[in-house]
Amino acid sequence: MSSPSRATRPRLATIGRTHIAREPWPDFASFDAARYPEEVRAPAARQWWRRAREEYGSIHEFSQLTQALSGVRAPIALLAALSRLITDEARHAWLCADMAEALGVGAGGFDWTAPRNPWPPPPTGDDAIYAWAADVVVCACCLGETLSRPLFEAVATVITDPVPEAVVRQILRDEHLHATFGWEALAWLQEHVDPAVIEASMRRRFAGFEQSCVPAGVDRQSLVGETVVAPPGADAPANLGSLEPAVYAAIFYATVESEIFPRFEALGLDPRQAWAERAA
Repeated sequence: MSSPSRATRPRLATIGRTHIAREPWPDFASFDAARYPEEVRAPAARQWWRRAREEYGSIHEFSQLTQALSGVRAPIALLAALSRLITDEARHAWLCADMAEALGVGAGGFDWTAPRNPWPPPPTGDDAIYAWAADVVVCACCLGETLSRPLFEAVATVITDPVPEAVVRQILRDEHLHATFGWEALAWLQEHVDPAVIEASMRRRFAGFEQSCVPAGVDRQSLVGETVVAPPGADAPANLGSLEPAVYAAIFYATVESEIFPRFEALGLDPRQAWAERAA
């Protein structure tokens, strides 16, 4: 399947780009791929394409959530905020795909499979939809979007080229809003969902994110007190947007402890118990 940054109809491309474009747009034409050997560009291209697929998947996730919540007559403000998230994710997918292609490796060969949501389709019945939506918000926003901001901040810190850094800075302008939406939406959903249902979701989602963020064999204790990222020095090797797996793990644990636990606790939930029971 082709990249979302390439449209078959020029007017459609213009409409879409006009809707999502935000100045200053990264100057992809100024990126000089020839400056970097393929062994530097290839891993960065894989990470940028993975990000493009994830952002494209978020368009699908938030569209599905919008449709389900409109069916239970959710507040207009909530649905309007969701429409903003969909627009942002389209922007992010476009940016990441353009960056992957600018790196000049794997042209036409990137894996662009259809997104798969990490939850079942929406059920029927208002009560069931509320519970389903709470699980989606816990997963996609309270964990996913809250983790995205420090991860992208780390990427921006280690990048050594201005064009991929500009891409990350564009994305970071939205990430804090996406996390805020999640916590506010969950607070509204609490009016309709049993706390035990939300805490069961927390247990599942903590386990799933830990599995995806932490490589096998990484000891959490070995990450305590470690410097996660540092700005590159003048003689640092080129970095076009890659992070080492251990950095993902360190950021995951730090963010769970410093941001995610307190936000759940502020809603009257017990994330520490859910974390302790995540393996089950």
